[in-house]
Amino acid sequence: MHIKFMTVLRGWGARTLGALVTLVLTAGMVALVPSTAYAAASRGFAYVWANQASAPLNTPYTPASSYSRNSTGGVNTVVRTGVGQYTVRLPRLGLLGGTVHVTAYGATSHSCNVAYWLPVGDRLDVHVRCFTPGGFRADTRFTASFVNTAYLGGRFGYVWANQPTSGAYTPSPTYQFNSAGATNTITRSGVGQYAVRLPAIGSAAGHVQATAYGDVAARCKVVNWYPSGTAQIANVRCFSLGGALRDTRFTLTYTRSTGILRITPAAYAWANQPITAAYSPATAYQYNSSGSTNRITRHGVGLYRFHTPNMPLGYGNVQVTAYGADSKHCKVDYWTPSTGIQVRCFTAAGAPSDTYYDVSFVR
Repeated sequence: MHIKFMTVLRGWGARTLGALVTLVLTAGMVALVPSTAYAAASRGFAYVWANQASAPLNTPYTPASSYSRNSTGGVNTVVRTGVGQYTVRLPRLGLLGGTVHVTAYGATSHSCNVAYWLPVGDRLDVHVRCFTPGGFRADTRFTASFVNTAYLGGRFGYVWANQPTSGAYTPSPTYQFNSAGATNTITRSGVGQYAVRLPAIGSAAGHVQATAYGDVAARCKVVNWYPSGTAQIANVRCFSLGGALRDTRFTLTYTRSTGILRITPAAYAWANQPITAAYSPATAYQYNSSGSTNRITRHGVGLYRFHTPNMPLGYGNVQVTAYGADSKHCKVDYWTPSTGIQVRCFTAAGAPSDTYYDVSFVR
């Protein structure tokens, strides 16, 4: 057994790696973290449905196996560390890089963020925070996904937008990816308003997910995305939970004709008809790896179902992001083979509301 050194300093502002040192900014301390007998994978993915919102403090539990997966074969666990505070532990994925998305789960108007993620020995720990619309931490079920890929080809990219007040910058190269091998950049046009540029993978098609980052009472969403020359532009807005624009770090993933973890089975859609009773989403902005056509039905104000024929909805992971320039937000309520994926959308204050959204499923 060897030892990896984890240096932990004040504030979650950056991550760097020297020889065997991971630098993470938080309360001042130095911890020595022994590895297990397994070496961490160089690349991989994982997801969980964290289904025990009020689990005993500091006591790990194993999520339902149908809704938890780890590309290394490791068994994921979740630990509740305080009210609305959770750590998702992903064995054998203790590597720098990648991206994380988180979506609150259930019928309430709560929301969740990824607070940060970091390797601990050969394990990756993903820290999650969940809030009420009023900004108070709240125990809440959620879904989370992680991917770190080096596979080139296709149209796929992600960023960790880590400089929320910079006018224009290149996000951390460790925490960004572009399937064309290009370098992604970000510009800020105003408070809480950002444009992510992903060169060489532009298309009037595909799918985007966005998640607010940090231990902050904030939400981020997709405004739109479109090709500009050969690049893909994805516009994002971030808000306080009260609905005011707010500078906030975030994660973003763009994909076309594959899942947000680059695995199949997978399906996604841009739900672009918020008051229509039943419809098939625009062909360019929906995908079903079985070749079937997805459909969306509306069952009440802000209440929708995403129907994905031939997808194994007794398993898997769902992520949802609201779409548009306002402060509305969406979440996953539940998913089953018989009902499809049920989505709920709300105003910033927590009232049900019709709105556009993006929904993604992977198995």
